[in-house]
Amino acid sequence: MLLMTAFRCLFDFSANLQIVASSMAATRPHYLPMAARRRGRRSGPKTISGTGLTGQKGVHVIEGVVLDMESRWTPSGPNEVGIDGYIELFDPASHKALGLNLAAQSKASTGITSDPRATFDFWCAPADIEYWLAGNMPMILVVSDPASKEAWWVSVKDYFKDWKPGNPTTVTFKKDEQRFTKDCFAALAALAAPKAGLYLAPARKAERVHSNLLRIDSYPARIYFADTECRWPSDVWALLNKTHQDPDGGWVLRGKRFISFHDLSEEPWTAVCEQGTVESFPATDWSDSSDPDRQHLFVQLMNQTLRAQLRDGVRYWSREECFALTGDPRKLHYQSLKRRSKITVISQFSKTAKDGRTFEWRRHMAFCSQFRLLDGQWCLELTPTYRFTTDGYELDRFHEDRLKGIKQIEGNRAVLSCVLFWADYLRPKTDLFAGAPPPIGFGELVVFESPVGINDKQWLSDDPEFGKAAELQKDALSLPDIDDLFTS
Repeated sequence: MLLMTAFRCLFDFSANLQIVASSMAATRPHYLPMAARRRGRRSGPKTISGTGLTGQKGVHVIEGVVLDMESRWTPSGPNEVGIDGYIELFDPASHKALGLNLAAQSKASTGITSDPRATFDFWCAPADIEYWLAGNMPMILVVSDPASKEAWWVSVKDYFKDWKPGNPTTVTFKKDEQRFTKDCFAALAALAAPKAGLYLAPARKAERVHSNLLRIDSYPARIYFADTECRWPSDVWALLNKTHQDPDGGWVLRGKRFISFHDLSEEPWTAVCEQGTVESFPATDWSDSSDPDRQHLFVQLMNQTLRAQLRDGVRYWSREECFALTGDPRKLHYQSLKRRSKITVISQFSKTAKDGRTFEWRRHMAFCSQFRLLDGQWCLELTPTYRFTTDGYELDRFHEDRLKGIKQIEGNRAVLSCVLFWADYLRPKTDLFAGAPPPIGFGELVVFESPVGINDKQWLSDDPEFGKAAELQKDALSLPDIDDLFTS
């Protein structure tokens, strides 16, 4: 009996203990093993933020427009706090850096293009505006619609120039007027340009532009052809020199055909040409022809005739491919823009080396030429240059270096004075001592009237390469002696 009572008490205690344990289990947290929790998590592929994609597409719209401007876009990269990138402007033509930079903040939105309204509003965070206004770099806000790849921009510091904390922060964009395209280059450059000092637009003035094209007023009316037994120019000269009549080189030898503006049935050309084969044709059959071969023959004959026409005092140098004055140092008169002037055409120079040796050389005015047919008018294109010699004839061994040096420092006025000199030199003389008119009659330089002019002195004053020439060009109408520009 006692045993049964003890057993019943033990059973009751065990039951009570299980009830208490169950109650405690119900009140404390329920923990699962780590592996069981991983198995219970929802699984699926990794994704990218749609908002982040839209924002990056907006940045790419800005980059594309900047590249269309032939300029540079530099993104800020990670951890940017209000400026997405920087725009550095380059000259679209030369691709040279302009030293102009802007900061840009990109904001992308959808549905702007599809909205038919002419304007749209964009709300800016006050903290962003305070940050943008704090710096001294020009700052633009660009709002884009990546779907249509269109964008609109505003200068933040101009739009919010009077902004204070608590003021409205909404920007109203006009779609037609504020598009961000490559056509905004000039506006961005003006925004990025330094604002120090006062700038006034130059007064508009007309300008007469003198070209280096010298009109040809006349040339021989007929071209003569004849057969010859000569095959080389040396053969021709061998026969002509026997005539002792000092013939010129105004002729062309093609195969066994002798061609010239001279009447080949007369002396001394009869010594070269087979009589009975001489024939002539109007020179216009070649000068006005559209056949390239005929025009080439006409130009070749004109070149040879010009060399013959200038042989007294001016010689053609085939190595340098130019005409140059020969002889001793001297000055000659010519007609400048305003009056008769003198110019040094051959200059003497000397230099003493450290070892006592003296080197002398001469600088000769020269020009390269090209006959050109422009709008039915034949012209001679004059390109001024120089030839350096040791004695008036033999080429100086430093010719190339000296020519390069003088080309680096001569300015527009020096080139113009050279063009005017050669134009005056080539034109036929009309005084009492003038001889027979030359075969090629030159007229005036081709002149253009431009409605817009440039002040050369101001233009060149900021260019160190031409500063010296600009300083000496004090009178825009009078042409200085060329030596005044190149004295050291």
